[in-house]
Amino acid sequence: MDEMTSRLRRKLEDGLAELSDEQIAALIKEARDEALTEVKAILKDTMVQAILERAVDELESIGSDAVAAVEEKDQIRQEIEAIRRKIAENESLLRQVKASPIETEEAQEPPREEKKGCGHYVYGIVGGDGSQPVEGLPEQGIDSAYPVYALPYQAIQAIVSKVSLQEFGQEALEANLEDIEWVKAKVLAHQRVLEAVLVSHTLIPMRFCTIYRSESGVQEMLTQHYDDFVETLTQLEGKQEWGVKVYCDGKTLAQRVGEVSDRVKELKAEMDQKSSGAAYFLKKKMDEAIAEEMERVSDEYAQRSHDRLSGHAEEAVINPLQSKELTGREEAMVLNGAYLVAKEQLAAFRAELESLSVEHDNLGFIYEMTGPWPPYNFVSTCTEPSRSIGLEGSAADD
Repeated sequence: MDEMTSRLRRKLEDGLAELSDEQIAALIKEARDEALTEVKAILKDTMVQAILERAVDELESIGSDAVAAVEEKDQIRQEIEAIRRKIAENESLLRQVKASPIETEEAQEPPREEKKGCGHYVYGIVGGDGSQPVEGLPEQGIDSAYPVYALPYQAIQAIVSKVSLQEFGQEALEANLEDIEWVKAKVLAHQRVLEAVLVSHTLIPMRFCTIYRSESGVQEMLTQHYDDFVETLTQLEGKQEWGVKVYCDGKTLAQRVGEVSDRVKELKAEMDQKSSGAAYFLKKKMDEAIAEEMERVSDEYAQRSHDRLSGHAEEAVINPLQSKELTGREEAMVLNGAYLVAKEQLAAFRAELESLSVEHDNLGFIYEMTGPWPPYNFVSTCTEPSRSIGLEGSAADD
């Protein structure tokens, strides 16, 4: 221990000597309580992530014989991933949710009896002043007891339905998010409403479980973000979000790399001339060279594919790759792209995708196109409420 550290320790010991036993015991208790609180928060966050992982695993039980079932699994995965990202973005909020009261117009916790009322669940925003009804809205919303309807404000409309606060109130919602079956059923219900609206309307999707206490709370949100909503709807008009995932068959690519790579050919030739012991180490070096070349080729072809597809899109993004456990496939994902494509460019986009698939098939690359999706990847963050879990706006008004 250096001299400075020793001097500091002696001063601390002298200071502690002046404290009474009761004061020291109180300090220890306070430190222990604070440590338990931090451990509880960490455990809670970890449990939420683990539950969502289990929810994804449960998706594999959904039938895969029909194309519609496959698309439904992808829809669930996308929405659960959206929930996962949103929870990750709001970790600090989740840790404080029990300590912080739900916001109201009076910034106070609502009366206990109010929690037995209804909130207003917002699915998305569409254009229109309400003079023409929004076609194709489901009779049942995410809470099957209430229908879906459009709430107009000037030149836009919110797609909403009532939800019971006994199921969707702040505390109830936190508990329900730990129930895999509940999450799966509600994500599907949320997605079905968006799909129904997308058929005939340009849509700004809201995140899963965007809930306000009343219609006036929804109206306040529409007022606050009105200009942003109008601008975003204009930008999205006539465009659709499509997803393209590219997978790589490792065995096929490894074989192809072994056939064309000069470095691998050299090592193979050298290995054939060596004894078994020396050949063993050369085999390991050759395997490493193949793995490095496979990674380089995968990255290069994924970027090339994204660039070519982006040439037929208004906007494009590359999302994080998904693990084999999540995709349920043996092949590794090398590209997870999202593309905002104008309807008049869709044929060219599909043709480019087909061309890429044919060109790269001999390397083991497999292309998969899904959609159209709600344009989550191409809407401004201003379209999201300040809380993703909990309620917004004024007190519930049945």
